[in-house]
Amino acid sequence: MEPFNIGQEYERSELLSFVGSKQQQTGVIWGKKEPGCIIATSGGRHGKKVGYSDERLQDGSWWYFGQGQNGDHSINNAANAKLVNGKESILLFTTREPTAGEVKSRGNYKKLFAFQGAFNVSHYEVVIPTSGSRKDQKLLRFLFSPASNITAQVSEPLPSVLVDISILRQQLISFVQPDVAQTRITSVEYRRRCAHVRKYAILRAKGNCEACGALAPFVDSSGNGFLEVHHIVRLADDGIDAPYNVAAICPNCHRRAHYSVDRESFRQQLLASIFAIENKIC
Repeated sequence: MEPFNIGQEYERSELLSFVGSKQQQTGVIWGKKEPGCIIATSGGRHGKKVGYSDERLQDGSWWYFGQGQNGDHSINNAANAKLVNGKESILLFTTREPTAGEVKSRGNYKKLFAFQGAFNVSHYEVVIPTSGSRKDQKLLRFLFSPASNITAQVSEPLPSVLVDISILRQQLISFVQPDVAQTRITSVEYRRRCAHVRKYAILRAKGNCEACGALAPFVDSSGNGFLEVHHIVRLADDGIDAPYNVAAICPNCHRRAHYSVDRESFRQQLLASIFAIENKIC
């Protein structure tokens, strides 16, 4: 839920204004205005020139190279440290140079940034190029997994019997146990957890918004009432994939949770409501 439209292009000044930053050169932008997220920009001339570049994968994930144009990448680099900790949501933009016509009409040579969506860092690794200007240097490569996986349609129909929701609930609880919790998970594990979270919340809601109680606005292609799964306390703010921290809510309430002037009181009401529901299930 961001004030950017996927595919639409923006100027860098709009990105800086959103997070409250004055950074001018780095590909990773953050600021005090939006502490729960950081902006990562991908592409441009530099990536092509050095012989490696970020890459979109078939499942919608992205490989994203860390910051540092000379020598080995370091996790002590401020931008890389932000990505390594995995706490903030990532808003990813691809970069392109303006055409001659655009330069003439706009009156400047400023780059354009196309929004690709919201992501989470699910993994990172060290890559050593075998050719190009960065040959034999240790580069950090991050796997950005789409945050939309949490609300994306699961390919198979959701189960409907009571034993299934009970099993799903136990699996969610296991995710946050001390002996199971991990500081970094693989992309496969990330997608598995997202699928479990969505299935559980949708089953628990039984076709009604867990915020306002209204019936889901329509039935999706799998025959389930369409609701969006929301982390009440964001993962970026140390929220977890626990049953009491997720809610299946209608699109209108989901936008209220992110954008309304009363979003904090709304969050507290939703948290109390889900706690009550979960106490009845226990």
